[in-house]
Amino acid sequence: MKKFNLKEHNAKVFEFSKNAARGVYPSKRVAKAGSVIGFVIGIALVLIGMAGSLWGSVWGIGSLLAGVTTVISNVLNLKRIE
Repeated sequence: MKKFNLKEHNAKVFEFSKNAARGVYPSKRVAKAGSVIGFVIGIALVLIGMAGSLWGSVWGIGSLLAGVTTVISNVLNLKRIE
C-alpha cells in the first residue's frame, strides 16, 4: 500500500485551484466552451422561469433566479477569460 503524503496532496490541489481560478486549467478554450454552454443553459432557465412565473408556479420563480444567476456568472467568467 502506497503511503499518502498529505502535504504533497494539498500542494497539488492548491496549485490546481489557482490555475482553474486564472482560467489556465483546463485550457482557455475548454473554459470558454464551458462558460458558453453554461450561458445557454442559463438562458433556457430564464425562459422556463418566465413561463412558469406567468402561470403562477413557485418553481418558475426559482428557475428564473437560477437562470439569471447562471447567466451573470458565465458572462463574468467569459469576460475574465478573454
